[in-house]
Amino acid sequence: MDFLGKLEKMKILAFKDVAHQKPAVPASWPVLVNPESYALDYKIEYNTDTAQGNDGTAARYTRHDPEEFSCDLWFDNTGILDNAPRPDIYVEMEDFRSFLLDIESETHEPRHFMIIWGKMLFKGRITGLQIQYKLFKSDGTPIRAMATVSFKGSFDDVLRLAKANLLSPDLTHKKVVKAGDTLPNLCDEIYESTRYATQIARLNDLDQFRKLAVGTELYFPPLNKTE
Repeated sequence: MDFLGKLEKMKILAFKDVAHQKPAVPASWPVLVNPESYALDYKIEYNTDTAQGNDGTAARYTRHDPEEFSCDLWFDNTGILDNAPRPDIYVEMEDFRSFLLDIESETHEPRHFMIIWGKMLFKGRITGLQIQYKLFKSDGTPIRAMATVSFKGSFDDVLRLAKANLLSPDLTHKKVVKAGDTLPNLCDEIYESTRYATQIARLNDLDQFRKLAVGTELYFPPLNKTE
């Protein structure tokens, strides 16, 4: 493993659109010092509500939340880190705050970001920025700062569900009826709603759907085809 290759700096790129096709101005931020570490946080949501008359508390899958990214970035105006002294760290921190948090005039929304470092590529939007001033002159003026940044992955609900392998345009669910199954219950399991039972009955040529023959094979097309 090569630990002594060319030093690659983390890149933070800013865009106006969720497709990351229209660069913002400024389009990037020069990271002075690579972070010592970064964190990727993944969460899954479950519904634990108990139906009336049922004492069970089985957790039913709801969704995958967008992943979250966070890291600490150092700033220094003495020049000791990059041989480029700057007169005032407040100016640099205000520029960084503006880069991350300003509202785009075209979209009236915060920017979208792409963070690249080595094999890591993260696309998301800023959710938090905390600035801590760490080193001071005798008069109390700070000369070093650490910024803790956090981002949430950015993609629409359809892409999020497709990523979880639950709502792909080419994905059709196939179910074999078991004792006690009803079409409304199966629709609720797959689509998290019983309101598609009539359409699914029609698609599967069922005369009625509350009493299903055990062993019957039913097809549940992607949600957009049943709406």
